[in-house]
Amino acid sequence: IINVSRKPKTPSLTVHVLGMAAHDAEKAKNILCRLEHTTLRKVTASTAIYYDPDPQNTVIPEDQEFVNVYYEMPDFDMSRMSPWLLRIELDLKRMTDKKLTMEHISERVNQNFGDDLNCIYNDDNAEQLVLRLRIVNNDSGINKAMQDQDQVDKMDDDLFLRCIETNMLTDMTL
Repeated sequence: IINVSRKPKTPSLTVHVLGMAAHDAEKAKNILCRLEHTTLRKVTASTAIYYDPDPQNTVIPEDQEFVNVYYEMPDFDMSRMSPWLLRIELDLKRMTDKKLTMEHISERVNQNFGDDLNCIYNDDNAEQLVLRLRIVNNDSGINKAMQDQDQVDKMDDDLFLRCIETNMLTDMTL
């Protein structure tokens, strides 16, 4: 019997490993991690959007310590940062299974969004793995009248963050 459906219910792939990896479970696991398609959704435990107007003094107590460390010497204009925060909590077990690091995920965010998103994260050894994302506004030098007019045409930051969240979870390949 041959299954010729366009969308198989249980897709699978059999890979025959040669060389050292054939006899070493850890090397075989590394090959599996490189072959398997992983999106951000697969390693995410939860997401939330907060109104957090002061980037240095967050309204989320469990993030305060690593936020303080990050903003001790900021290398950008913090007045351009949106007051809205997308907080993504990652699943430690799935991150470990996929051999992913917080730095790797942050690099992927920066590759996809560049300077339009500010991404900070805590240490890989923390109890909770947290990514904090804020929109960076490019209109810091525009006068108030022009900003008010642009607000009519511009999507609110919280709605825009919701769109970014959906896009990142489904389309961002790690």
